[in-house]
Amino acid sequence: MTLTDLGRQPHRCPAEIKPSWARLKATHKSVSGLFDTLHVLREKAASEGDPRGRLSEDQLDQVRAAIMFTSAGLDACLRRLLRDALPGLIQGGGEAQGRFKGRMIETRLTGNLTKETKAAITDTDPRTRLIELYVEDLAGSSLQGHTDLIRVRDALGLSDKSLANEHLKELTDFFSARNEIAHELDLLDPSGRGDRGRRHRELLKVGDQCDRVLHLIEGFLRATAAQLKAL
Repeated sequence: MTLTDLGRQPHRCPAEIKPSWARLKATHKSVSGLFDTLHVLREKAASEGDPRGRLSEDQLDQVRAAIMFTSAGLDACLRRLLRDALPGLIQGGGEAQGRFKGRMIETRLTGNLTKETKAAITDTDPRTRLIELYVEDLAGSSLQGHTDLIRVRDALGLSDKSLANEHLKELTDFFSARNEIAHELDLLDPSGRGDRGRRHRELLKVGDQCDRVLHLIEGFLRATAAQLKAL
């Protein structure tokens, strides 16, 4: 299994994109390394007379690690992207500005105001402080499913076809695998009843999932770079 290469960094890449792009490249390198190691392990087993059929438990752990590394990269890249790029997009107006106003009215400026919200409103630069709160609300927790990806896309005001809802929903199987590994150690029955064996992961399927996620991150970064340059 070999991941497809990333494209070149966007031409005249905005400064707000570069930290996330560096994280994407590091994630791609790490996940590629895991698959390379798995290939070596399988070749060694084959040379010792072990037929290359079902993955061993040690090899499956490499596959599981690829899912977790990819998930960590998704979180690191998009959360950093929100912190670096969203303030400028909001200040530039357009879709991001509208999303900011609507979301703040729904969550921060209705009912009993929180201590943080009151402090932002009474700050010498309340708009900047409210934007900072908004960004932290979006970027403060890990991405758990395709609905979180939709939320990030909409906040950034992106309309690229590669980030359409139907494409983001295609990653449901990846997020399910990630959660099964992170929260259940990939056990079939984490409660301890019945079959407690671990789930089997198909190498090619996992490789395809990781590849799709990495190129999805690339799509987010390219679309955001285009938005920033348009300002």
